[in-house]
Amino acid sequence: MLTVLPPCQTLAVIGHEDAKQQLNGAYASGRMHHAWLLVGAEGIGKASLAYLAAQMILSGGKSRLDHPNAQHPAVRLIAAESHPDLFVLRCPVDEKTGVVKDSIPVEDARKLAPFMGMTASQGSGRVALIDEAQKLTRNGQNAILKMIEEPPTGATIFLTATTVGGLLPTIRSRCRMLPLQPLTDGQLGIVLARMGADLPTDEEAKARFMAASAGSASRAVKLLETDALTLFDELFAILQVMPMIDLVRVHKLADQMGKKADADAFAVVTGLLVDTLRDAVRAAALGRGDALGLAAKLGGRGRLDKALALWESTAQTFAEAQSAALDKKLALINALSTVSRMTA
Repeated sequence: MLTVLPPCQTLAVIGHEDAKQQLNGAYASGRMHHAWLLVGAEGIGKASLAYLAAQMILSGGKSRLDHPNAQHPAVRLIAAESHPDLFVLRCPVDEKTGVVKDSIPVEDARKLAPFMGMTASQGSGRVALIDEAQKLTRNGQNAILKMIEEPPTGATIFLTATTVGGLLPTIRSRCRMLPLQPLTDGQLGIVLARMGADLPTDEEAKARFMAASAGSASRAVKLLETDALTLFDELFAILQVMPMIDLVRVHKLADQMGKKADADAFAVVTGLLVDTLRDAVRAAALGRGDALGLAAKLGGRGRLDKALALWESTAQTFAEAQSAALDKKLALINALSTVSRMTA
């Protein structure tokens, strides 16, 4: 059983040394920027780093990014999600299904202003953490905008985002951006070792596992806890011969992935498919090849816009299949059939 701590209880973040130096330096200088935007792929430590920075601020510097103090009262309160001077805004969990919703309600976003207007009860300022800020609705973004533009004295806001394209330009321009890169294989190996993970011992299998993890600890965990890697190998084989498509093989794979018990595997494998299409589109735009040869097939003369639309629509289809409990099997079959047509 893997030991996976929530970000609020993390006392060390592997990698991201430049971001740590910037945060440490800003705090030590007494010129901490009021709003920080941590940007990078899912599962690479954005929220954990933001929580470490919150620990530093709310402990009055007694806990630092490079020397965390697990026994400090502020750190313990943050770990218990009960610090009165820390406000966390994120996608809520649906009480009926137990599934995390795919957006942050505007009603929740409106709670930021009253929180920021209160006096810090512990004397070390107030901190707000907005996790996956790109999931704020437009109204939600407008609700937090004033606090980002004109924050109260002693207030610091951390936003994390996997992509900034959906954020208002005014929010982006008021934040100091910290781009975070995916973890290297070595860094990811350290993170997984600390969780007690058993990685593949065969070098080829380990290489495939690391490639599929794409520098994301959360994706690596899901790969280990499900049969997703085996399923992706089959998906890879199907994509490799596109535009030819073996519908019997596709339906068999869809049957395996469409089961309720394999919801996590579906999320991981479809995420890998979306990433594969994204990488192929990028390679096509740069005039390069990719491992599956999809770039040349998707990005021929005059087809790049359609390839981009394919990537975006596939991502949207899978997101809807997960959040709205749509037919996952049908979503996968339709996606692969569309890829087949687009590569012909």
